[in-house]
Amino acid sequence: MNEMEHRNRSGGRLKVFAGLVALAFAVTLAAFIGNRLSDEALAVLAGAVCGVGAAIPTSLLIVAVSRRREEQRAQPQPCVPQGMYPPVVVVAPPAGQPRYGYGDWNAFPPALAAPMQRQFTVVGGAPIDAEATHERYA
Repeated sequence: MNEMEHRNRSGGRLKVFAGLVALAFAVTLAAFIGNRLSDEALAVLAGAVCGVGAAIPTSLLIVAVSRRREEQRAQPQPCVPQGMYPPVVVVAPPAGQPRYGYGDWNAFPPALAAPMQRQFTVVGGAPIDAEATHERYA
């Protein structure tokens, strides 16, 4: 068993060493590329990294919510015994109101009076009277 423990320890040390080598390689590569890129390219790269970093928590939240819904669907739903139906509620308009449009719920009621003649005033100009206009063109 002494050999087995020794192998497990050396295997763990090898994994740590490989991880440190990979991390050092990634940092060296990032520094080398960072020195050669322009400011605009670095800004685009930083924006992409920040976007991915912001998307990770959102995607984890979506996964958690979808799993919770799946668990709720997997639970058996209480069934209604045969012969019993859920209550039915019917909402009807009062009988005294007229219906406009015969089945069109969004129809407007007809106008009750004829439209009135409108008068317009031009701001900053002289008022225009019907008599003055008639005299001018007569």
